[in-house]
Amino acid sequence: MRHIFLTGAVQCGKSTVVTRVLEGWTGAVGGFRTGFGPDRACPERLLYLWSAAEPARYDADHAVVRFFDGCAPEAIPGRFDALGTACLAGTPTLWVMDECGRLERDALSFQQAILEKLEGDTPVLGVVREGFPGWTKAIATHPNVALVTVTEDNRDALPELIRVRLREE
Repeated sequence: MRHIFLTGAVQCGKSTVVTRVLEGWTGAVGGFRTGFGPDRACPERLLYLWSAAEPARYDADHAVVRFFDGCAPEAIPGRFDALGTACLAGTPTLWVMDECGRLERDALSFQQAILEKLEGDTPVLGVVREGFPGWTKAIATHPNVALVTVTEDNRDALPELIRVRLREE
């Protein structure tokens, strides 16, 4: 298995594991990261997407989803396809895909770009939402993907184990 995708409960440390793997990675990194910014605790907040090779970007140009208190999140039309697909260009030594889930359900170009990377030889380190909703089932069941469940008990040991495994492939 050339590619590793982390899964597990919300807030269990999946993205932290990815960050720690990247801290010790010496090659070029490609792909994307997603996360909430300083507005995370607000009832109306945004989810952002930026290049995994760059620092976090919490600005309007990198917003991909709007969250409203008491309402279903709304993907900003075209943003996953435009931003996410652009982040999946190049020739890094490691692809990062943090996080794949239900919010990208209408981003067909983005989904296709992700699934194409799973056919390649460049290792992928990703995060896939627990339960594998919708299109993410194709990631979870892909023959080149190993799934690792992150828990409170294993999250501190995982970064070094994953880094070694990705370099071996």
